[in-house]
Amino acid sequence: IFHSGSNRLEPLKRRGISKIPLSRTKWILVPSAPPIEFKEPIDVAIFTPEHTLTPGMLAGIRDTMKKKSNPGETTMLAIANHSGVLSDFYNYDGKGTLFTGGRQRAGIVLALGKGIDVSKAQIEIDGGFEWANDAVIAEVKSSFSQPDFDLNQALIPVLKWRQLLPQKKVCSLVLLGETNPQGIEYRAYDLEIDIKNGVAAMKILKAKKYVIEVAY
Repeated sequence: IFHSGSNRLEPLKRRGISKIPLSRTKWILVPSAPPIEFKEPIDVAIFTPEHTLTPGMLAGIRDTMKKKSNPGETTMLAIANHSGVLSDFYNYDGKGTLFTGGRQRAGIVLALGKGIDVSKAQIEIDGGFEWANDAVIAEVKSSFSQPDFDLNQALIPVLKWRQLLPQKKVCSLVLLGETNPQGIEYRAYDLEIDIKNGVAAMKILKAKKYVIEVAY
């Protein structure tokens, strides 16, 4: 699984190097992609859910509104789709249908130099939603602070599903969320692949902040 927050990886990060897993036991070192700074979006919406939040969703939010914790990434992603945050951000009609998630094989070759075969490596997808002509692969974090975000967590899944769903436009979404005394706040970032000097990087195409107010 792609992660770079471990203290063991700090020496590599200081040298501008990343570890790419080839399988459960094999790795390769490649130049690091430029990091992404997830700045607070300028575009802000006090969002009224298109569909009433379920009792379970409300309970998950209220349970953490006055604590220094969050209801969990699965809950936050479910609320974002059900409420219409995802469809509003991408200008789609209605809620998306969950079609993938969890641990799975990467199943692709990174087109860098001679190509890096990561098809046997394991990745983890927080959730993939699809509409008639589109799909969104979401990476969710329950904190606005992401100093060690690993771009491979967004890059590899979207490359895989673009290969598997060539008939659809597949987008890469990084969704940051936190609860607060007013309710739940999301910061959505649409990412696109950006190859720089032979290094597979990503850049933010658009971003928006959503605030869903919830009575405690």
